[in-house]
Amino acid sequence: MHIETNQDYLFSSIISKLPYGKDFLFVDEIQYIDKDKIVGTYKFKSSAYFYNSHFLHKPITPGVILIEAMGQIGMVSHLIFLNDLHLSNKNFMPLFSNLESSFYKIVERGEKIKVIGDKIYFRNNVLKSEIKLYNKLEELCVVCKAQLSLKYE
Repeated sequence: MHIETNQDYLFSSIISKLPYGKDFLFVDEIQYIDKDKIVGTYKFKSSAYFYNSHFLHKPITPGVILIEAMGQIGMVSHLIFLNDLHLSNKNFMPLFSNLESSFYKIVERGEKIKVIGDKIYFRNNVLKSEIKLYNKLEELCVVCKAQLSLKYE
């Protein structure tokens, strides 16, 4: 029997505030969060549309989708927490303003990833973080430094 804790409630509240539909949501769980760090996971569905075309001879997860998952877990979820948006009804759109990434390993079809975001700074509604993505073998696949802000509607 699983008893929901305040931490479980916090994590599910953050995920429910993400401004994405089910077909473009790349966050399954948040495992840890504080003002400086966030850790979360996502398991890519083997049936995801992009595997049929990327690549025809060997389907792998596209880099832009990996960056999106990193942004959703490592930045947008973190900003929701830092701005207490999980406690409000405000609508917002996350906006990347800068991104630099390095890719080291591919992520296979249907693989579970772990994303760790470490805050570099958060000021004037701008979060700059270093985000790392690991594969199921806990090998480092992607590192990026990015800046993200929120536009409120």
